[in-house]
Amino acid sequence: MTTPLTALVFPDVEEMVINQILDVLTYEAATVRPVGDAFTASLPFVQVSRIGGVRVTGTLEGRRLHDDARISLDVYAPSRVEATDAVARVRAAVEQMQGTSRNGGYVLLAWEETGPAVRPEEPNSNVTRIGYTAGLRVRPA
Repeated sequence: MTTPLTALVFPDVEEMVINQILDVLTYEAATVRPVGDAFTASLPFVQVSRIGGVRVTGTLEGRRLHDDARISLDVYAPSRVEATDAVARVRAAVEQMQGTSRNGGYVLLAWEETGPAVRPEEPNSNVTRIGYTAGLRVRPA
């Protein structure tokens, strides 16, 4: 016999962000960076990683009302100019998620925790990486 869940099951926020980027920007995006020639062919590429966050409770019954997810977004491009343009578009796409439903979740709020900054890539690399950290407050749809 399976025990029924008494707490809310929250959506995969990484999947929500990846699908938003794929749909709105048509950039390649995933949680894992491609390797070799596949990486070069995918540029600009966005690596999406959940780096924390908490579920927030607020009812007398202790039900979880929402999940405040922290997301790191790394944008890789062939040049600094292209990376700067791509990260600006990614920021807009993530901000646009506020008030929308996707992948079983509803985004109550979207915000930026740390703005874009160059994140050094391997020496002698012909790729520029610019990253930032966003927050998404989500609940099940």
